[in-house]
Amino acid sequence: MDEYLDEVLQLEGRGFANVSSTCGGCGTENPTFHCSRQTCYGPGLFCKECIVEKHGVLPTHWVEEWNGSFFQRRSLHSLGLVVQLGHPPGYSCTNSTPAHVHFAVIDVTGIHPVRMRFCNCDSRVEHRQQLMRVCWWPATARDPQTCATFAVVRLFQIMNCLGKLSAHDFLCSLELLTNNNGLDSFPMGSRRRAFRHIVRQYRIISMMKRAGRGHAQSGTGGTTQGELAVQCRACPQDGRNLLEGWQNINWAAMPEDLRYKYFLFLVQDCNFRLISQNVSSAANDPIIGDGLGYFMNNALYTDFLRNHVSEEEISTCSGFQAMFLSNKKRIKGLRSTGVGGVTCARHNMWRPNGVGDLQLRERQCNMDFILFSALLNSVIFYLILSYDVACQYSKKFWTRMDGLPEPFRLVIDRARVWFKVPNFHLPG
Repeated sequence: MDEYLDEVLQLEGRGFANVSSTCGGCGTENPTFHCSRQTCYGPGLFCKECIVEKHGVLPTHWVEEWNGSFFQRRSLHSLGLVVQLGHPPGYSCTNSTPAHVHFAVIDVTGIHPVRMRFCNCDSRVEHRQQLMRVCWWPATARDPQTCATFAVVRLFQIMNCLGKLSAHDFLCSLELLTNNNGLDSFPMGSRRRAFRHIVRQYRIISMMKRAGRGHAQSGTGGTTQGELAVQCRACPQDGRNLLEGWQNINWAAMPEDLRYKYFLFLVQDCNFRLISQNVSSAANDPIIGDGLGYFMNNALYTDFLRNHVSEEEISTCSGFQAMFLSNKKRIKGLRSTGVGGVTCARHNMWRPNGVGDLQLRERQCNMDFILFSALLNSVIFYLILSYDVACQYSKKFWTRMDGLPEPFRLVIDRARVWFKVPNFHLPG
């Protein structure tokens, strides 16, 4: 333990005499700068000119200066580092314009003030494109003042999905990495909203990339409804896992133990914990990629629900009445009281356009539109639908379907649609 403590204290001070007496770059005497917390490999010290040159392509590192008693953090911005975009490292541009005076770069090491210049040699390359080409994601398309490195966005994506870490807490952590004494005068507050914009852009662009839209002749504008969703490989899909001529299958001649391969097994249910508070609006927080992934097209969904405002919720079994009554008390101030969704029963994968917001608990109109939206453009030989209130939901199911828009109606022998109740709910 003493050995480790000595090594840590060694790094907190000027280090070893043989590497701290002269600059590691030019050899001048009494260097005073090093990379903070040894972000760069090696314990050597450098003069001001060499530490700036060494970090010409690493502007999001912190450096520290020896003030005679201890190392004091300094930003490369304060030491005069200027990042030139649009040219290889080390080149200067004679036709450049400076970025915003408070330009900030969010990285895994903190939030950094960065002095940079945009290249204007080629007017076809926008400022936002120059940032993207050095793996910095701009928060806005015009006059960007904040960007985030691809590394920090990917880190947040993993931590958010696996550890449920919010963007607010993640940014607070980065702010503490930047300065945890509360005395920093660099404006940080506005970066949280900018970072949320970046994350949302990153997610929709990542979905577009994985769906192959970057190689499509029609581009992102030609993306169809639900195309960005990852579909279950086991569910019947035309052109993927069905044999040619599947439309002419002779069911009578097919062995019964093979028919299940062509069945579509779905599960439908609601989640009343995934609520949304009414703190914003579509104008201030517009939908990106409406209906292109797992959630339904909001405009179509809203138009349909306008005709079913007064509809009652689905009756539930007696054993769960207390739970539903408690949910009714938590709707004040909510834009959405939960979500309804449809998943594949085989591998628990969400169906494209198979998720929708609930406004007044679990109603048949909501669940109808969610289900038929999830079935749109699907190959259906037999449909097995599992739902905890299937006993109530199946009543007048086909009558309600006839009230849906024409593209949502099923064209199938009604005897091939089977409703099932999960075993857990049967005693109710």
